[in-house]
Amino acid sequence: MTITTKALARLAGKGDAGAMCQLGYRYAFNRQRSRPNWVKAAALWQKAAKKGHTSSRFNLGVCFYLGYGVKRDRRKAARLYYQAADDGHVSAMYNLALMYRDGVGVKKDLFRCVWLLRTAALLEHAGAQRDLGYCLYTGLGFERDMIEAACWYRRAAKQGDAKAQWNLALCYLEGEGVRKNAGVAKRWLKAAASNGHKKARRKLREIADDEGT
Repeated sequence: MTITTKALARLAGKGDAGAMCQLGYRYAFNRQRSRPNWVKAAALWQKAAKKGHTSSRFNLGVCFYLGYGVKRDRRKAARLYYQAADDGHVSAMYNLALMYRDGVGVKKDLFRCVWLLRTAALLEHAGAQRDLGYCLYTGLGFERDMIEAACWYRRAAKQGDAKAQWNLALCYLEGEGVRKNAGVAKRWLKAAASNGHKKARRKLREIADDEGT
């Protein structure tokens, strides 16, 4: 049974961190509202984060990263992501990994980036699996390993990640990390295209044109 917003507000007023988190989420994402109220959402998440609430730390980190409801502060975002990641929040691990990769809000550190990506990937975060595959494919923070790269692309692709499906299709087209197989490549291109990947759609048209000549 879904708890009402009024009931959440009462619980939040009594200091319930979980209720604060949920109420903040409703202020930010409730479709029934004409527009999101990020200021109220961020304020609730800030209160809950001070109580050690993991998801609120992550949500508040997103607010500071994007400047939603608070002044944008990438360093604060990184600290909040770190706290949430330390509590096992997988999306926080992933977001923090990208910050270490790009040197945004933290000093660039590819070792920490790939460690976080691998940790999140093992916890089945599709984006982390895809990006870990890319790091292995390009040698970013790793010695290049096409076979392992293709394995991580496949794990993310099976979760429906369009970019991973595209990357895996290219591996099969070129025979990189896997045995070259046009049929399997085409199957993954179709999967990526069905998930809105524009390059996959164009590639399928090119293949169709070539097969028709």
